[in-house]
Amino acid sequence: MLQLLLITALSLFSLSADGALVDIGNGLIYDDDLDITWLQNGNYSASTMTWDEADVWAENLIFHDLDDWRLPGSDTCSGSGCSGSEMGHIYYSEGITSDSPGLFTDVKPFMYWSSIEYSTDPSQAWRFSLKYGTQGTSDKGLNRYAWAVRDGNSLPAAAPEPSSAILFLSGLASMLAGRKQLIHRLIKRE
Repeated sequence: MLQLLLITALSLFSLSADGALVDIGNGLIYDDDLDITWLQNGNYSASTMTWDEADVWAENLIFHDLDDWRLPGSDTCSGSGCSGSEMGHIYYSEGITSDSPGLFTDVKPFMYWSSIEYSTDPSQAWRFSLKYGTQGTSDKGLNRYAWAVRDGNSLPAAAPEPSSAILFLSGLASMLAGRKQLIHRLIKRE
């Protein structure tokens, strides 16, 4: 019985998790599929703005001492089903909409600017609707919402406290010793 329990416990360490959105606290959501961190508040800027204003806002944003924010990236897909952009990913792959914001707050049912200008017309930039899941271009002078993201996981590395580290290491040592005994018993049976 103990052997079965030990084998089951060891097998849990080998399971891989699917990509997901993770609330890492302090108003930040990590997307481990895209390896980016989103502001949890989809309306942190508290107003709509032109594309140039949104781009400057994200670039100058300092949130919890992090200063390398940007607008979400976009591909050049137009219409519905555009899941290749960062906003398209959270809409189509993660199910985040203005009606169903999941871990996010204040997600608006309107257009959000992306960081990508339209290549054939410099007066246009890509935008995404979190109400309908549509992507397209808009005149940069129109007011849209802005949502900041940054590359990587913004969770600060926490240093383990000594007593927790000692407990963890002693538990790991016990588990490895038990595994070694289990292997020896299995070999003797053969």
